[in-house]
Amino acid sequence: MASNWDEEEVARTTNYIYDGPQPYNFEPVRREGANEELPRIDGRQSQLKSWLEENGWRVGEVSWCLCGRCRPMESVVESLCCREVSAFWSLVEELSPRPADVTCLTQHPGFEAFCLNPFVLKIAYTHFKQDHGPLQASTHEQYRYTAYRQAIRWAHGVLGLHIRKPLPSCLVSAIRQQFQSGDQTYHGFQWPRLDEE
Repeated sequence: MASNWDEEEVARTTNYIYDGPQPYNFEPVRREGANEELPRIDGRQSQLKSWLEENGWRVGEVSWCLCGRCRPMESVVESLCCREVSAFWSLVEELSPRPADVTCLTQHPGFEAFCLNPFVLKIAYTHFKQDHGPLQASTHEQYRYTAYRQAIRWAHGVLGLHIRKPLPSCLVSAIRQQFQSGDQTYHGFQWPRLDEE
């Protein structure tokens, strides 16, 4: 079987067996032109700033809601409907057969299973703790945080370090309703602090 391996792979495997693991041995190699995407990112930031300025009126009301389940939010970036974000709404459109009465992602059978089921959230939180350590929070706050992460992962997949995406108001509201804060105080969406690692 070793005859099918290339020499580099045999050398890496041999080094691992005799010398132990080699840090960074399997990291991807930087591609030429990897920073060519930077101007596009700057363009997105100006697009976001423009969108936030144009949609300030959304804060505190729900006339923008298309699904009928959104609640007023405290910031513009949180004032989104699941039907406005293709990554979320596509989950409903992929249902086969798609029930005609499903007007919101919170009605998707997977939403309750992935984001509201305490048993699923407990397992997901255990995985989170292994990578990041425990949250100093109540059980319901841990469930809310984990449910938010589950919803993002469901729609967007795994996001990298310092990459955050806001959740639609309807999802946040359903999660908050299921795992309420005793004093009704909630932390809204926050952009990552890039000065800390």
